[in-house]
Amino acid sequence: MKRILLYFMVLMSVFSFEACTDDSMGTSAHRDQLFRPAFRKDDNTGKGSEDAYNCVITNLNSAHLYWYTVDDAVGYQVKWAVQNYVANGEQAWIDTENGVDGKSLLGSTIIKDPKQFDLLVENLPYQATIRFAIRALHSFDLNDPKNSEWYGYGDGRQWGDYMELSTEKRYDVPFVLQVSDITKNSMKVRINRSIADYTADQKDVFNEHFHITNDVAKIDYMTFTVSQSTPNATANPTFVHYDIPESAWQDNVVEITVDGLSENSIYNIDVWDKDIPVEVDACYNSLMKRTKGNPGAPILIKHVETAVDTIGKGTSDETHYDISQYHSMKLDNIINNYMQDVVTAENQVFYLEGGKTYHFTDNPSLYKGMTLRTNPEDLAKGKRARLLMGGMMKQGNVVKTCNFMLGRQPYAGENATITLDIDSLRFMDLDVDCPLATNFGHKTENVADACGNYFVNMYSNGMGININLFEMNNCTFQGLVRGFFRIQGSNDFWIQHLKMIDCVTYNCGWYQQNGGGYNYFHADLGKRAATKSNILKDFQVVGNVFYNSPKGALLTDSGRNINFDSEWNIDIHNNTFVNFLTNANSAMINTKYCPGGSTYKVYNNLFINTKDNNDINRNMGSAGINIQTIQYGDGSGKVTFDFHDNWTTNDKYKPWAANGFDATKNAPGAFISKFGDDAAKYFPHGKEELPLHVADFKATDLMVAPNPTHFVGDKSGILDFHTDTGIDGLYYKQTDQVKNSELYKKQIGAPRLFNGK
Repeated sequence: MKRILLYFMVLMSVFSFEACTDDSMGTSAHRDQLFRPAFRKDDNTGKGSEDAYNCVITNLNSAHLYWYTVDDAVGYQVKWAVQNYVANGEQAWIDTENGVDGKSLLGSTIIKDPKQFDLLVENLPYQATIRFAIRALHSFDLNDPKNSEWYGYGDGRQWGDYMELSTEKRYDVPFVLQVSDITKNSMKVRINRSIADYTADQKDVFNEHFHITNDVAKIDYMTFTVSQSTPNATANPTFVHYDIPESAWQDNVVEITVDGLSENSIYNIDVWDKDIPVEVDACYNSLMKRTKGNPGAPILIKHVETAVDTIGKGTSDETHYDISQYHSMKLDNIINNYMQDVVTAENQVFYLEGGKTYHFTDNPSLYKGMTLRTNPEDLAKGKRARLLMGGMMKQGNVVKTCNFMLGRQPYAGENATITLDIDSLRFMDLDVDCPLATNFGHKTENVADACGNYFVNMYSNGMGININLFEMNNCTFQGLVRGFFRIQGSNDFWIQHLKMIDCVTYNCGWYQQNGGGYNYFHADLGKRAATKSNILKDFQVVGNVFYNSPKGALLTDSGRNINFDSEWNIDIHNNTFVNFLTNANSAMINTKYCPGGSTYKVYNNLFINTKDNNDINRNMGSAGINIQTIQYGDGSGKVTFDFHDNWTTNDKYKPWAANGFDATKNAPGAFISKFGDDAAKYFPHGKEELPLHVADFKATDLMVAPNPTHFVGDKSGILDFHTDTGIDGLYYKQTDQVKNSELYKKQIGAPRLFNGK
């Protein structure tokens, strides 16, 4: 009955197609060409989940597709591919189908029943975003010019002409694989097929999906193959498909030294149950590992001006823009090529010429260690490189911006849950900017929407990452509106050392009325997060200036009320915060659920809220910290609060209108009594050092020009009141009053403010 009803609806809808334009669904390019079908989705039904015939994902990784049928069709052709292969439109689909750059479709099929209006596509990759395309066939000759145009070739901006669905996360699988002893040409693979140490609930899941006997998983063979990230690497043929003999197992463990590998190359490692017929279900946990390599001498990227550029990847149909006013050089191809290069080893250092400008126009993916910095010789002469994250051109009313993307999306057929290992990502001595960036004020004045950009973001459907070091050192950042450093997605994310040292952030934020978008360091993964994720193992924010750039918190990881077995070490010291949270409702440190055994070091910081007397309508609220529950971690129920020597000035608007560090609810002050006799151990400087110390002078007595240069007094001043060019006056006066103060003697705040601009 449902099929009959839908078919009637489809027939009725066909009559409306003839009046459509060539860009809409159901059109034909030529009079004798069939009309184009269209997948049913909320964009063209307006019914969302209430529509029983909307295209949906079922059973985790099956796509049930529905479409509008076309009169006179003999059938339909449907094809599908991973989103990142085909997201750029028609040519990307053609290239993928033709195998350009090693790409391939996930699948395709011919439907020979013209009345069929649905298709179940099963066994898709887990946790992947898939695009679908369909056309009506006039005949089963695929070259027949009367076959319809394809529906689904849109690039995402063309919402009426693309179809995208995301599969769900795979069920839990045993982690049987480990890798160690990685060299330039070899690594040791350890396989443990015993599941005896897992919980009863986990074993129930494993038994449902795998062949398990007496707590031993059935493992028949290992594959060890070259990743598409480094397609020119070689693998030892012995291990590409390696049958594991039963005699090799010792106490259900086997160790295999895989040699004959290429330097600085990435390999996929899987083990399989051959009696499971579906490939996406037949493997256990997957690993991706890179062999070692020796980075060469630093590479100087000689500045060659890019006078005309396109937005994104520069496809033939894109508009070309004159960007000669910026005298900038494009870096997209250089960095993208390096990420795939097997010749240039990980951790390569790239120098940019000081006094010159470089830029990106697309989001560069970072999945290989590197350093990007100003040439030290130029830096010694006072010349710094400027790095533009887009923001040089507009499409209509929209400023085209970009940001670095941590990790990457999976390739076709690649396990999306694989964790990418990255050694070191370092950005040093750079002035990062987005010249045309617009904030919330511009939106309210109908000038432009606030820019949705960051310095670092992640793909929502990206692979997991394990980064040894991510460091920003002696950089300035402006024009980053929506966020700064955002972690997202449902895979595991590890950063062993995350550092922001001696940087200046201004002209950022105010994406919406209360500041955000997202927080400066946004690690709030919520219920989607795996318990292993941790970017706060060694989190250092030291010696920085944050000026008049409202986002949300400095740090948030507040949504994970889960069994979290890794500790935090948070170190925030010698920073200067001026009007840091004046628009936000969240606390500066927002860590609602904290793992036991963690450490907070917060000391020698200066917090100032200041404005001119004529700046009458500027918001001046702020909050300090939110920590409510200590659980899991080392199981101690205790956290070290190393708080001391945090200061403010004697201005009218004090920081921490709520939840100061000494508050007796949802703050360190609340745990003094809870820790009882252990309080002295976990509060090494005592409760007396939790409140902010107050200097006996105002911000204008301390600094040359700390107040924002744009006022919020009337409508004419709203556009740019979070845009300040006057930060040259943000340094300490050399008066006796200042030099004799405890604040000065103890060197409170960012060191760069003590001795000059």
